[in-house]
Amino acid sequence: MKRGQSALEYLVTYGWAILAIVIIAAVLWYFGIFNPNKWSSSKQCGGFSNFQCIDYNNTANTTYVTLGNSAGRPITLTYPDPVACNSTSTSIGVADTFTCEWPWGATQGTQVNVYLEYSVTGGTTHNETGFVKAA
Repeated sequence: MKRGQSALEYLVTYGWAILAIVIIAAVLWYFGIFNPNKWSSSKQCGGFSNFQCIDYNNTANTTYVTLGNSAGRPITLTYPDPVACNSTSTSIGVADTFTCEWPWGATQGTQVNVYLEYSVTGGTTHNETGFVKAA
């Protein structure tokens, strides 16, 4: 009889502990603690290896992105059309920034992929795809 009683006490004790953990998890879930969108910024820009996102803005029809050259060498933009980037020349210096405009926009919470084609001075043509997430 002693063995059965101790086994039952063991199960009941751990049963209450598991029930308490389930209730706590349910309360945390109810308040949105496990919702990753609550903890991540709704406005994001990134995905580039040789460019740094400085600023960006999305409208319904247009995406504007200001990027900084972090390639370590001067670059020459070939796409988008350098006219779309309000740089005074197609050559971007090492620490320079430039703003480009793409003719597609985004609504809140959607992500726009941004494509750049460039050549590093003294090197070959490269391309990068980053993203901008509208706020």
